[in-house]
Amino acid sequence: MMMFANGMLSSSISPLMPVLRDNFWLSTHVSTIILSYAALALSWLVANITLIKMRFKTLSKKDYRYNESLIYTCMKVGIVLLAAGIILGGVWADYSWGRFWGWDPKETWSLIVLLFYMAIMHGKYTSWITTHRFVLLSAAGFMTVMMAWFGVNYILASGLHSYGFSEGGAIFLSSFFLIQTIIIFICSVKPEFKEHEA
Repeated sequence: MMMFANGMLSSSISPLMPVLRDNFWLSTHVSTIILSYAALALSWLVANITLIKMRFKTLSKKDYRYNESLIYTCMKVGIVLLAAGIILGGVWADYSWGRFWGWDPKETWSLIVLLFYMAIMHGKYTSWITTHRFVLLSAAGFMTVMMAWFGVNYILASGLHSYGFSEGGAIFLSSFFLIQTIIIFICSVKPEFKEHEA
């Protein structure tokens, strides 16, 4: 994406919103946010795999610890990139709209995602959140990402970041939230490992 940043959007496309006329900010901000969401998606995927394997007792304690460490690492990368993406977005907003922060729904939800994941990381670091609860919250946390990424356009359908709307997304998001909540509820039982497993 960065390689093609100079020609991402053709100047012949019209009418092109003024905010989209700067390919540098478009490529850096959007790439950083997408990479952060990808890292958080990986932490979500590993968390769900861990929860499901724990539920069916097919996960050793060693694998559980490895997965928890992987979730933690992905989350750290995701938080750093998300914070950088929010700052880059603010600089772009100041350049394009004349203000750094305006409590636009997309801006607000990206901040909610950042604060939610930072709270999880802080709880893990201070041992306020147990390992099992950390895995559960990691799985649940991706619902905030989905709301920020898709929900603002499909459910809220407002704000400066919404350049077009479509239908059907609310059903997809509702289904996603419901399935994730069921997985968390079913797998919320504290893990039990066999005595000989390290």
